[in-house]
Amino acid sequence: MRLIRCCSVLVAACGLLGAQAHATGMCQTPFMHNGGVVQLSGTGGLQLGANLAFSDVQKDGDGHCSARVKGKATYGLAGLPPGQSAVDYWMSVKNGKITFERSENGRRVPVSGKFDLRMLGLFAYGEPITRQGQTFPALKFQINLDKKAVATAPIVIHTGTRTVGAKQTLQTAVGEKSCWPIKYSRLTEATQASFSGIVLPIPEMKSTVTDWFCPDVNMVMKQESNQSGIASVVEVTRLQ
Repeated sequence: MRLIRCCSVLVAACGLLGAQAHATGMCQTPFMHNGGVVQLSGTGGLQLGANLAFSDVQKDGDGHCSARVKGKATYGLAGLPPGQSAVDYWMSVKNGKITFERSENGRRVPVSGKFDLRMLGLFAYGEPITRQGQTFPALKFQINLDKKAVATAPIVIHTGTRTVGAKQTLQTAVGEKSCWPIKYSRLTEATQASFSGIVLPIPEMKSTVTDWFCPDVNMVMKQESNQSGIASVVEVTRLQ
């Protein structure tokens, strides 16, 4: 479960914080620099949280960058036990894909799980957001979890067509911003995962989602979702 919690939050951190479709999205986010800090807080049914610091940042062109990510991650989902873990990974981004390495006996060892940054918004839009009523096509992608940590099938996610609403003023961690609400449906296919050696089924999950994309910081600063009447919010609470 440790890797699920750590990497679920890293996916949230890397996905919630960006929404532009061009390759510069992840590598150009405000936190991607030496000394960068980002904090996420979640409430409701899905309680993702993270306090992450970035160092050893390297950039090789707009769409390729790497960094060491350290901090603390928390994860809670209605019906499953909550937990928290220390985070210490080397992260690499190339062409919209993210990979991780961890320290093992003084060596950097690849984590076999791979994560599509479109999970919560990054690289999910085919062009810049410019107007109310603009739409972006449905998507299908998956997360492959590290098999050393948990026995599970890949997590497969479908999103419906995304529709841009009217710009609104949003209070964010970096002040009031004019932001676009982007609404869509999200379906996570049923899968299974190992908890303390016991394999349990994870049921299909359907939710409606709103990403709040703020052009001034080129990031999704808040995500609201509702699953079977249970509301959740994940938002950026600190950014530097």
